[in-house]
Formats: sequence, structure tokens, C-alpha cells
Amino acid sequence: MPVLTAFRVPAGQWTRDHLNTATLDTLGDHLYDDRKVSAIKVGVVGALTRNDPVESGGGRVLGGVKARGYADDWYNRVHVIPRQLDLGNVVSTQVSTVTVWNAWLESRTLNAITGADNGIVVSGQLAPPLLFTPLLQRTYDIAVTPDGSPVLDATVLWQFDNAEKPGLRVTANRVIAWSFVPDWSDGITERLTWATDILQSESLVEQRRALRAAPHREFEAQMMVEGRERQYLDLVLFDWGVRIWALPVWPEIQWLSADLAADALSIPCATAGLEFHIGGLAMLIGANAFAVEVVEVVDVPSGALMLKRPTQKAWPAGSRLYPARSAQLTAEPALTRRTDRLISADVTFRVIDPCDVTPVAPATLYRTRPVLEARPDEGQDLTASYVRLLEELDNGSSTPRVTDIAGRAMPVLSQRWIGAGRTERADYRALLYHLAGRQGAVWVPTHADDLTLIEPVGATSVALTVAHVGYTRFGKATPGRRDIRIELTDGTFIHRRVTGSTEISTDAEALAIDTALGRAVAPADVLRISWMQLCRLDHDAVEIHHMTDSEGVAESALVFRGVRDDDL
Repeated sequence: MPVLTAFRVPAGQWTRDHLNTATLDTLGDHLYDDRKVSAIKVGVVGALTRNDPVESGGGRVLGGVKARGYADDWYNRVHVIPRQLDLGNVVSTQVSTVTVWNAWLESRTLNAITGADNGIVVSGQLAPPLLFTPLLQRTYDIAVTPDGSPVLDATVLWQFDNAEKPGLRVTANRVIAWSFVPDWSDGITERLTWATDILQSESLVEQRRALRAAPHREFEAQMMVEGRERQYLDLVLFDWGVRIWALPVWPEIQWLSADLAADALSIPCATAGLEFHIGGLAMLIGANAFAVEVVEVVDVPSGALMLKRPTQKAWPAGSRLYPARSAQLTAEPALTRRTDRLISADVTFRVIDPCDVTPVAPATLYRTRPVLEARPDEGQDLTASYVRLLEELDNGSSTPRVTDIAGRAMPVLSQRWIGAGRTERADYRALLYHLAGRQGAVWVPTHADDLTLIEPVGATSVALTVAHVGYTRFGKATPGRRDIRIELTDGTFIHRRVTGSTEISTDAEALAIDTALGRAVAPADVLRISWMQLCRLDHDAVEIHHMTDSEGVAESALVFRGVRDDDL
């Protein structure tokens, strides 16, 4: 094993700090000799000079940031919890709880609270100046009233003695309830308007696309207002005008079957087939326009509404309950003075809420497209016509020249719908959303007696013998006049396509069909044979006239226009 020799440093004379450059020179060559340490004998050299720290001459500045910990996220500041209140539609005073926490480890003094204006009221604690001891939290009540600007976007600041100003942002849309009851003598008109962009070729082939995710929706009604309500209507129209209103969906009225106590968080009522929805509004109206309350709905179980906040007052049995929508007047209504106490007005509201309805197509399919099987109401005359893509050349001096560019006609059919009850109305509305104005297409039968079967048809036969009507000459199995709907007396419907025809005599024609009927059919079994045409709506706007409330009768008129079905 190697032997290491060393020297002893006298106590009190040398330390690590004294090994300066001069000392190292004194030690000289004795430090390393053949990787062995030799004994060194050095005398006292006198007073020593301290030269550390030694600048290396190559210094540089290093940038960096302080690493933050969990404590830095919470302490040594003031917190407002929550930091934002998004109240949505404010139709009555809404009170929310906010906590202000002094997370400093020392006391702080609240000097002032600013931004509590424009219908915002801060309460629950003593007025500033107010001492916040270390880690103390105080609870404030923030009340937002319907009074103030229509759109609220304000910040409430708590100003402390160290210049810290934590804030609470409050956003809301103020809504005034339209609590006037319409005059039902002429009913209420609801209008749904889609927007469809249609590109049409010279052969009448169409490319259709929807420009709106949901239709614009309007309600039009007549008001008759008398006495104090007339005075109230005059003032609210003068001040609120085209701002946002909470509009009751008038056709969906119902009456409370029992008294509703104040501070109630649920309202027993019918919900099926009505517009109550989570996050929506509902409106209670009493004996006059001044007895009104709008509530927010958080859940819609069967037979009840669950409310976001309790009701503010008690409501007796017989009070009216409506679903409500946010809406604006499309124009300032003209008031007609009947007497000095009575006025009438025609009002039209446009709903600004998205009114989403699940589209439902008719269940029966023919060649991959749904068939509109519901028979139209024929209480009024139904019309039919044809449209062509015509071009007229007229130089003003000779007979005009008219050219049928596409060389075919497209049928235009009018149909009228009458529905009774909430289920039928809901089904009809779902059909309208499937059609989406002029975008969607369905097979539409004429529901007329277009062909007459004159001979029995076997179960495997692929030919029909019908009364001669000139089909071979004019129909020619052309799109628009090649698909038929056979309605039997037992309620069965059969859909087939005519592939050709032949004149048998002046009284009969034979029509070839693509598939056998699958059953024997005698002329007496046939109620009617109607043409079917693939159609879309001719207009993007559809009106529903509510003659009574949703448990009663409503009517609507539709106009269909044929489209090409060559690919089906």
C-alpha cells in the first residue's frame, strides 16, 4: 500500500483562505513529485493578504424567473369568488352570493366598492371602510334588477388600501314581460321562415342548401287593452320599444290546477307537447297585466317544471302558465284608439331564442324518400298548376317566340292541414323542420282520382288495365307522371312506378309497372289511384294559424313544387 507523507500547518497561522498565489509559489515544486506528496517545511511568512473571491474575467448575466408554488396561487392577494356572473335573461330581481377572501397574512382595509350601479345592488356587509383581518372572508349579496340598460356588462370592484382591486364581472340581458293577453277572435298567427339557396340548371336539376340552422319565428296577434292596462301599455312601448321582451307562447296556455305557494321551486303542470325546455323561461300571469312573474326552468320532468330560483309570490289556482321566449317587436305597433279608455293594436314579435325542434320525416319510404301520406283537408278548394322554364324572345314588332328550355313541366300543388291537439301540432311542426323550407323533398300524392282501374289485377301481374285517359300519348312514363299511389278500401296503400303503356282501345290502356302488387286486386277494392311527385316546398315561409289554444284547432297551408327524380 502506498505511504503518504504530509506537513503540519501550525495552528493559527494558515487556513484554507491563506493559500494565496504567493503561498502556492513558496510551496513550489514540492506539491507533486512522482505522484507522491513530500514533507514541506515552511516558516512563518508574516501577514497574509486575502484575495478571494477571484474574478475569473469571463462573467455573464443569467436570466430566469421565480418558480411559483401552490401557496403563491392563493396567498398574498384578495380573491373574489366567483369572478364572473353570467345571468342570461333577467326578468325579475336575481340575487347571487359572492365571497371576498383576504388571502394576505396581514390585515387589509376595504376602502370602497365601485361599479355597483345600473341596477346592481351590493349588500350583506357593512359599508366601507371595512377591515379584513388576515385570511378573513366575507359574503356579499349581488342583486341585479330588471331596471337599467337592456344589455348589462359591468364590473364591480373591491378597492383595498394596498391599491389591489379584485373585480366581479356581471353580464345579463334585461327582459320585460309582455303580460298583455291577446284577442282570440281572429286567432294567432305563427310564422316560420327558413332561408334556402337554390342553384337551378337549364334542365331543372336543383342544388339546394340551407342558409339557417333554425328558422326565424314570429307571432302576430291583436291586442285589446283597457283602463289602467292601456296606460301601462302606452308607457312600456314608449320606453322599452324594440328591446327584448319575455313573450308568452300564447297558444300553449294552461291554468294552474292548485294554489302555488311563494318560494316554490317546482310548478305542477302539463309538459308533453309544449315548449318548456331546460334553460328556458316560463311565465305566470294573474288577473291583469300587473300580476306577472317570469321564472327560469332548470329541468322538465313529466308533469312539472323545476325552477332555478323560487317563485317570489303565491299564485292562486286558475292563474295562467305559459312557456316564454325572448322576443323583439318587428316594428312599433300602431295603436288604434277605440275610446278614451280602450285601444287596439296589431303586434308582431320575432323570437330571438333558437327554437330547435327535432326533424321527423314521414315513416313510409318509397325509393329511399319519405312519402307524405297525410290526406290534406279539402274543406277549401285545393289548387294545382304547372311551371316551366320558359324563355320569351320579343323584338316588339313580330309574334313573340317562347321556348321551353327544359322541355318538361313541374307540378305545383297546394295542400291544407288542420290539426287538433298538442300531439298533432307537434307532429306537424316536426314535419316542417324536416322540410326546412325549400330544402327537403318528399313524395307528395295528389290524393285525387287520377286513374281508374277497370279490370282485376292478379297477385303476380305487372300490368294494370285502366280507363283510357291519353296516358300513352301524353304521360309516356315521364318523371312526374310515372309514380302512382294505389289506395285500397281496406286502408292499404301500394306505391309503384309505371315503366310503359299501351293503348288497348278507345276505352282502355295497359300500364306496365315495375313490381307486381303481391295480392289480387279487383276494381271494387280500389278507392283511388293518384299520381305521386317528388316535391319540395315552393316557399321558405310557412304560417300556422292558431284558432284556439294548443288543445284546440290550428290550420296551415302548404304549396309544393315538383323536382326532378331521374336518379330515383
